[in-house]
Amino acid sequence: MDVALGAPWCPPGPWADAARIILPPTALARKTWAISRFTSQISPLGPEPGDAAILPPEEVAHHLRAAEVVFR
Repeated sequence: MDVALGAPWCPPGPWADAARIILPPTALARKTWAISRFTSQISPLGPEPGDAAILPPEEVAHHLRAAEVVFR
């Protein structure tokens, strides 16, 4: 499903060419699987403060959304 996006708070520009594509469940499952392979990015490497995950949980959640925004 292709739903046009608008950004009334934003001057005209690329948003006029943006569209949101709702992903089917199989695509979302593949994204979830793919991101889970990057354990060094999403999980702590050890107990020390410098060993924290590189990507914070909100960034991982951003990449696991059920839709993608594309520009035509």
